[in-house]
Amino acid sequence: MVALTSCTSGGSEVGDPPQSSAALSGRDDRATNLPFDTSFPNRWNSSNDGSAYEPCNALRVDLVELGIDADSARDAAGTDGQTARGCEWRYLDDSPVAHWTVSQVVGNSSGLAREKARVSGTADVWLPDLRIGGRAVGVHFVKGGGDCDTYVQSGKAAVSTIVVTLDTGVPVSEICDRAIAFTRATIDKIPH
Repeated sequence: MVALTSCTSGGSEVGDPPQSSAALSGRDDRATNLPFDTSFPNRWNSSNDGSAYEPCNALRVDLVELGIDADSARDAAGTDGQTARGCEWRYLDDSPVAHWTVSQVVGNSSGLAREKARVSGTADVWLPDLRIGGRAVGVHFVKGGGDCDTYVQSGKAAVSTIVVTLDTGVPVSEICDRAIAFTRATIDKIPH
């Protein structure tokens, strides 16, 4: 799982107006056509540039087939220069009680084995790896956490899909099934 905390600082001066993805595309053509405007000029940075994959543009048309509200896309980053680069969406069956979301983010990583060693606390559970599209996919959840994530290596980065619900009555298998389904739908778009 890729942490969604900022490890670097940077960006525009306080008071600078937010920049649209179109304005940013002059600096970085990988930021084009995002489904939202971003105020983060360092959204793409040295902590998440190990893969050319852009999660926000991978599935726009197919999101509804996965039960995801395509219009709910928002930047997964909370700060400029964040380690993780990607998108978060709400599920169509979302409710204030369940609050289902799926995120897919890119963050530099040296491989699944090292990630498993790094994320191996007493509450962490790594399920047996899956093979999807001929690639190893790690599946991870935290006991009692209401979330499940997958890990796919892409170049020098991880592409992590994270499904979260606030409904404590949902079995982890259902949460992981959603993370795996999103991974399966995007894996052929994720560079090796």
